[in-house]
Amino acid sequence: METPPPPDAMVPPGPPERRCPRCGSTLAPEQEWCLACGAAAGTEVVESRGWRVPIYLGGGLVALAILGVILAIAAMSDREETAQNPTPTPSASAAPPATTTPSPLPTTDPVPTATVDPLNPEATPTVDPLNPEATVAPEDTPSPEPTTEPTPAPTDDPGLGTTGSFSGNNGDWTIIIASETSESKANKVADQAADKNITAEVLNSDDYSSLNGGYWVVYSGAYAKKSEAEDALGPIRADYSDAYVKKIEE
Repeated sequence: METPPPPDAMVPPGPPERRCPRCGSTLAPEQEWCLACGAAAGTEVVESRGWRVPIYLGGGLVALAILGVILAIAAMSDREETAQNPTPTPSASAAPPATTTPSPLPTTDPVPTATVDPLNPEATPTVDPLNPEATVAPEDTPSPEPTTEPTPAPTDDPGLGTTGSFSGNNGDWTIIIASETSESKANKVADQAADKNITAEVLNSDDYSSLNGGYWVVYSGAYAKKSEAEDALGPIRADYSDAYVKKIEE
């Protein structure tokens, strides 16, 4: 008969409760694998070492095999092309064509030509039949004498009137265009006025009392009335702004 333990005796504690580190399920004290998720509870799973080396070796062998197949296919294709297109053998060189020497052409004697007289080209030359190389000079043909036409005598410029005197009557009115100190300058102004379709003449102011002496005067027209001269002054002033009306008296 067992003796019951005294009431003050301590009950030894039981083993600690174990749980799965992955899913948290309760494990038995000696359970090494979780029955819920299959994870290792007390067993350490060690990763295998050196597993990469066989993979690398296998991959390298496969690559070498593929490269060998490619090289074999390329070699076979080159052989097929060589068999289909054989290298042509050089043929014998063709002989150069024969050259033919042209035969000389027959020479003919030159036909004598007649000589023409350059001074009288219209004369027909004659050839001596017994001596073709000798030519007979043609007969001279008289050439027409040149005719000379008379040169027309020069005519006076219609724009320039009598130089040195007034073409109108004493006491007539005129239009003074310019007053120059020399006759040559006055004639030049009169010629320029004639180019502008203005009838201009030159007089010597020393011969007329109504003008200041010592000038050669270029004037245009002779009018009996002053109003007529003033009417003709407008168009002339378009080219000679200093033109004015003046009475000419001796």
